[in-house]
Amino acid sequence: MRRHRGLTIVECLIAMTILAVVVLVTAHTLAAGHEHVHYGDRRSAAVRLGRDMLEEIASRSFRDLVTPTNFGPETGETTRADFDDVDDYHGYAQAAGAMTDFAGNAYPASDQSFARSVTVTAGTQTVTALSRTFSGVSVVVTVRARNGEQWQFTRFIPDPAI
Repeated sequence: MRRHRGLTIVECLIAMTILAVVVLVTAHTLAAGHEHVHYGDRRSAAVRLGRDMLEEIASRSFRDLVTPTNFGPETGETTRADFDDVDDYHGYAQAAGAMTDFAGNAYPASDQSFARSVTVTAGTQTVTALSRTFSGVSVVVTVRARNGEQWQFTRFIPDPAI
């Protein structure tokens, strides 16, 4: 008589365990990859928002021609559209959900989960290769995500009169 041999229950359980381990490892790898992509997207957006603000500030005049000794926004400069020199941005902040570009246009919904703030301080920077110290302002733009992540972007803008 011929014996027909099939899989035993033990062999089935071993095969199912191996398959389950392979599926779990694959799912974990895919989840970790998705998280890295999401973090990269957040970081890329934060860099763009920070650099946009730094470029806007750097495009302004170094000092106000009307009241050059006043640090911060001058009287009547209550909105970003009124800022005409670098130090006007000191203390400026945009809350999450209210992010706009230089023209006042809202950023896309994906960027609205960020907030940003600006600090402008007077200072000096020494360039040792030139053996020279330059006066100017240091601009720091801080971009914060709702989850608490934070990025800072700094630029020193030298005084062009020196």
